[in-house]
Amino acid sequence: MSGGNINKELFFSTLKSDLANGTNNSTSMLKRSFLGLSDDNYESIVELVLDAINKQEADKVSLVATTPPSFSISAKTTMNAVQSMINEAERNILITGYSLSSYFADLVDTIVSKSQQGVFVKFFVNDIENQSSFDKILRYRGRFLKVYNYKQEDDKMAALHAKVISVDQEKTLITSANLSYHGQQGNIELGTLIESKDIAKQIDDIFTKLIFSKVFYELD
Repeated sequence: MSGGNINKELFFSTLKSDLANGTNNSTSMLKRSFLGLSDDNYESIVELVLDAINKQEADKVSLVATTPPSFSISAKTTMNAVQSMINEAERNILITGYSLSSYFADLVDTIVSKSQQGVFVKFFVNDIENQSSFDKILRYRGRFLKVYNYKQEDDKMAALHAKVISVDQEKTLITSANLSYHGQQGNIELGTLIESKDIAKQIDDIFTKLIFSKVFYELD
């Protein structure tokens, strides 16, 4: 086999392009750089590299927790996870609010600011008529800031109890913590931060179907 040099970044980029477009340019690159192998050998190399890439890009799940201030744990805090996700969002934010307190005024300001910069925000709220902390969100709702309310007249005990934040259809936080002081600082709360495009898409699909089914209605 004749040895040759191959640009790894270009090869990986070509390999991903092949996956997206159904082409086979990466195998051609290998043939030009490493002569004397059989077609099966080239295909095996491509498969090995693909397996390595898939393992590297596998979904990542980490623990997120709220604990008393005196309690030290290795998990990321709920407050830090929420703040970093909202601050770093570049394209879209999906967020639910069973309860939102004035403690989150800065977070509300960031969400409004993000929407004004073109980040598309969908805020799902439980019984918004009884939550004064959403007043600013309501004032700034518009093209990039949509607010959806959940209120069941037939069942007064039913509620939007899911606490979810999903950004850029890549990262999703599912937690027991409300957007309140105790949810972020004082209570004992657990959640998971999931880095997965598939999970983020599933979350978005669920809430989209709930909108079309009129479980949520958009506030004009």
